[in-house]
Amino acid sequence: MSKTSARSRGIYLETFFGTAEIGLFAVPTENICLIPPRLKLRQKRLIQEVLGVKAISTTLAGSILLSPMAAGNSNGLILSKMVLDEEIEKIKKSAGDINIGLLESKYTAVGNLILVNDKAALISTILPKKAEKLIQDILGVEVIRGRIANRSYVGSLAIVTNEGGLVYAGVSEDEEKWLSEIFKVTFLPGTVNDGVKFVRSGIIANSKGAIIGSVTTGPEMMTISRALGV
Repeated sequence: MSKTSARSRGIYLETFFGTAEIGLFAVPTENICLIPPRLKLRQKRLIQEVLGVKAISTTLAGSILLSPMAAGNSNGLILSKMVLDEEIEKIKKSAGDINIGLLESKYTAVGNLILVNDKAALISTILPKKAEKLIQDILGVEVIRGRIANRSYVGSLAIVTNEGGLVYAGVSEDEEKWLSEIFKVTFLPGTVNDGVKFVRSGIIANSKGAIIGSVTTGPEMMTISRALGV
């Protein structure tokens, strides 16, 4: 779980732009990871090596805060309607054969409202009904509507890969079991960055590895490692 020169599969501590909330700046899948253009070269290389992905430098809706504007898996990306045409073209050019869909909704922070891996997607109950078919078509998975801990922002309260999931520490055991059944992986409750319950804000992960906020405690790292299988 510690840093090594080999950068093997595991967990690495990091800070982006002076904050430990590193998950706000990246959108990882199994194959690519969207990152801000101003990220340091060392950090870009860390993401590529630890996650085994191609890092694509771009803004989304003109912002370096990428994760609220997108959600995706190996099949595609769902982007906020605020994302600019030139940003979409840049992603298409760099990502290759990947589906991209714009989610037309009054809720623009779509990344906070979608939780997805390569097996399923949980979408917020506040998203319009028409969003279900778009998400299913673009991401190629079964789509289920729901809430986590009676909260609508399901993409902020959990992180899931093809190996495991970490969820907001306030969920019930029944919700843990429910999420595990949906995504076909085991979920564990936990926090990041010394008590932050919105776990996606502090974690960038896929099935190969994870990079987490620099103020994450030792016990939190142990839980994250166990939950995500890295």
